[in-house]
Amino acid sequence: MERVGPQDASFFYLETPAVHQHVGGVQILDPSTCSAGEPSIDELRRLILSRLHLAPRFRQRVVFPPVPLSRPRWVDDERFDPDFHIRRAALPSPGGRRQLTDYVQRVISRPLDRSKPLWELYLIEGLEGGRAAILTKIHHAMVDGVSAMDIATVLFDTTPNLHILEPPPWVPEPLPARAELLREAVRDAVADPLGAVAEAIGRVVTAPSRAAGQVREVAAGVREILGAGTPPDSPLNQRVGPNRRFAMAEAPVSDFRAVKRALGGTVNDVVLATVAGALHRLYRHRRLPVRGASLRAMVPISVRGKDQRDGLGNRLSTLFVDLPIGRMGPRRRLALIRETTRNLKESRQAVGAEFFMNIGLWAPPTIHATAARLAARTRMFNLVVSNVPGPQIPLYICGARLLALYPIMPLGETVGLSVAVTSLGGTMAFGLVGDWDALPDIEVLADGIRESIGELKEAAAGRRRGAAAGAA
Repeated sequence: MERVGPQDASFFYLETPAVHQHVGGVQILDPSTCSAGEPSIDELRRLILSRLHLAPRFRQRVVFPPVPLSRPRWVDDERFDPDFHIRRAALPSPGGRRQLTDYVQRVISRPLDRSKPLWELYLIEGLEGGRAAILTKIHHAMVDGVSAMDIATVLFDTTPNLHILEPPPWVPEPLPARAELLREAVRDAVADPLGAVAEAIGRVVTAPSRAAGQVREVAAGVREILGAGTPPDSPLNQRVGPNRRFAMAEAPVSDFRAVKRALGGTVNDVVLATVAGALHRLYRHRRLPVRGASLRAMVPISVRGKDQRDGLGNRLSTLFVDLPIGRMGPRRRLALIRETTRNLKESRQAVGAEFFMNIGLWAPPTIHATAARLAARTRMFNLVVSNVPGPQIPLYICGARLLALYPIMPLGETVGLSVAVTSLGGTMAFGLVGDWDALPDIEVLADGIRESIGELKEAAAGRRRGAAAGAA
């Protein structure tokens, strides 16, 4: 029986009937590499069950203490039924992108069942061109972007050959009695704050100057976050309902790298500039003013160490990046974002954000839950933009080659848009999740992603042609 981590617990406290805290992705597969044709649901189930011991959390469910004195626990689900979690679906004809996104947005509009392990997986058949898809849906308390990518690479193979492992026998641990959960909750309510204080005192005694420096760093980071002020008003920021819209866009990873090499910055800067250009198009489509306009993006960053790469749960901090969405050329938009992110990386903002996200290390659950909900209701940003890189080698599942993985991120109580991107196997795939009422035109945004990276690519090519002419 393992206690839910402080960051992970936040995602339970933030969940409401309208705000579902699950992540996931749509994986597009090419079955032409399969020796036996399209993957079957039986074959996929057999593959997953042979590797489930590598991610034991997927056979565990969450149990909350009888009184909210400590964080909830992960316990083995003695009634674990793979048929409940691994499902089969088919798209109506013609099985195009519209039929796929319609199906995905219906699935992600439903919350996960907390009485069972918090994940679902769908094998979707009937895509045009003979392709198939896998839709995954996992509670954010179980994984962040990096650990989700690690799980994906455990499931996928680097060759089309199907590898079925011989898993060890699984015997679930018995569910703890209610009295035991209550005793542990009471003990934790006393031990956790004292332990946190003792740890802090120990740091001061053993290295007082370093401890004082850490306090100053955190305080400075908190001041920088609060000093950034309220983000601009936006139609993206209205109270969200339970229903979601979903859209997809993609481009070769090589395009983003080419822009980075020619115009400077990082690949993530290019991603942010692409999203900013798409938001400019959305605003113009709605006839909203764009002169000097900007939107603030919350950009999650991983603080997961190399020794934590294979662990589940969340190890996150964040940066708040103002995206210029006014009328300007792609080179200038990227230059502004590059300067902004460089300054933010030199600031202490990420340290302050990590302090807020780890408040559960010392605060009791009632305060932790209240603080998490208060932070969620305080408008600090307009949208989320998350970029999780993955391996750039061919990957296969059940012999079918992975073509792209379009990620899925949750929304906030008043944050109606999340944009996530993964780079796998040479494709940069954007998954756009919007509130049903706030983003009826989400496809305009998806088209804007494609047009925006096209403009940046052309600007990079122009820069290279100018450099070549100058050299000649």
